Amino acid sequence: MSRLLSLLLLYKNGFDAGKYVSFEEQINNYKAYYYESLRQSSDGWESGENSYFPFIENFLSMLYMCYKELDKRFAVVHGQKITKKARIEAAVLNSLTPISKAEICKILLDVSPTTVEAVLGAMVKSGTIKRIGSSRATRYIRV
Repeated sequence: MSRLLSLLLLYKNGFDAGKYVSFEEQINNYKAYYYESLRQSSDGWESGENSYFPFIENFLSMLYMCYKELDKRFAVVHGQKITKKARIEAAVLNSLTPISKAEICKILLDVSPTTVEAVLGAMVKSGTIKRIGSSRATRYIRV
């Protein structure tokens, strides 16, 4: 079923997209919540008193996150595609948690790591974001 969801997410507003959002990846990213929802849905199963609501709620939340991610990847303003720089800035500024260069590259597959580095550097220099950590552990967050 999750493969079908990935394929369904290939389409947005009737246009075939070169990228898709993987439902499996979302589950993997939030597997602790996924497994907890399975556990909660199984409580009371032996006596027939279990509720599937926690699992359904988790499933719908994951699906919503997939569509949000897809929407980010197809951001269009006034009929024109948003620039790579603006998409990188939006990825950092809209992130609720510190985000790494690798995570940005994973979200924006068509943007080179060099471009991501350049934009992040400019944002740090301008004071829009701050750098947390160093080397591979470096993350960026809105100031």
